[in-house]
Amino acid sequence: MPEYLSDAWVDALDDALQASASVSAVGPLVIEQVVRDVPELGEVRYRVWVDAHGGHAGRVAAGGEPDMPADIRLSTDYGTATAIGRGNENAQTALARGRLQLGGAVDVLTRHADALAALDDATAELRAATTYGDGPRESP
Repeated sequence: MPEYLSDAWVDALDDALQASASVSAVGPLVIEQVVRDVPELGEVRYRVWVDAHGGHAGRVAAGGEPDMPADIRLSTDYGTATAIGRGNENAQTALARGRLQLGGAVDVLTRHADALAALDDATAELRAATTYGDGPRESP
């Protein structure tokens, strides 16, 4: 079971998106996730490309590529990111409470709702298997 935000987790996320037929049907979209205060890692930054990087269904890579600007940037602390990942809090609530910051072209969220739903579906199995430093995710 991969530890949340580890290199193995990023690789597993990449594998899940590449294997998803539903992700390949939407896009193009580039999402950057920035998580602060990650234990033993500090800040973790990764990007998700949906049909925007060489025609692939979806790809994930740690860091970022300057020649591929993110459409959306999500920034939060580790505690909030894990609460969202576990299903204990939703992103909308974290955003409303100021614990999740949204940057980039905010209107992209409404235009790409299908892409975001496809990403959620494609990563369900990984989310269920992810550990957060204290064992597997509990079902909500």
